[in-house]
Amino acid sequence: MKSVYIDTPIGILELSFDDEFNVIKIAKSDRFLLINEQNLSTEIMNFIECLKAYFEDKTITIDYPFKLINASNFCKAVFNLTSQISYGETVSYNWIAKKLNTSPRAVGQALKKNPLPLIIPCHRVIKTNGDIGGYSLGIEVKKWLLEHEKSTLYKLLLHKI
Repeated sequence: MKSVYIDTPIGILELSFDDEFNVIKIAKSDRFLLINEQNLSTEIMNFIECLKAYFEDKTITIDYPFKLINASNFCKAVFNLTSQISYGETVSYNWIAKKLNTSPRAVGQALKKNPLPLIIPCHRVIKTNGDIGGYSLGIEVKKWLLEHEKSTLYKLLLHKI
């Protein structure tokens, strides 16, 4: 496993990759190591560029190979539904729970284990009453991501007019 650290608008992120350069984890970090981009593989640089484009409003998708390690079938089902939530949109924990015939709390617990926030966009899942709910990268980051996506969609809409 190889990890790199990048500075983003939401803080320092640790990006972990397996031996085939699939991303396997995205997490916040207090640690920061200066990246020597010359020492990184093309695959890792491609993922970093993909994240930069997302944060700079240049793309609405983070399309990169990933691998879920040690995820239960239930978590995979929750992650699959969560991955279908459109950019800039939100659904409730209850909506996912109804689709999977389970409880909103079980959905929340599965999303808490999401190793790939941003790729599996669990920040797009909120409470039925409109409250933000939890997020592995922090509530402020969740708010920032939701606002970022709405703002980006608005900018894209303005350019199409």
